[in-house]
Amino acid sequence: MRRPGPEEWRQLITEFETSGLTQKEFAAEKDVSLSTMQYWLYKRSKLDSKFDVKARPQFLPVEVVASAAPLARPGTIEVALRSGLTVRFAAGLDTRYLAELLAALG
Repeated sequence: MRRPGPEEWRQLITEFETSGLTQKEFAAEKDVSLSTMQYWLYKRSKLDSKFDVKARPQFLPVEVVASAAPLARPGTIEVALRSGLTVRFAAGLDTRYLAELLAALG
């Protein structure tokens, strides 16, 4: 039984998906371990971006400005949430309250 390296496994998994064979048949035909092939199939399903160039993230242009919060007033704390919502608080606010509120807002 032969032991392909990672690059060959990627190629073998791609071949398997178009072969029409069962996992057992394909592993026997290629003289590879069925359990190792199943590992690479699982790995591909979980880490598809490692195998599929189209699945890689797309990046957007970013503009860096001098101040991250140009609209913040003196004496305020400004928090930008992932949802796009911006919340402002007066400086000196109880930090436990602020932490609980932000956790609830997500």
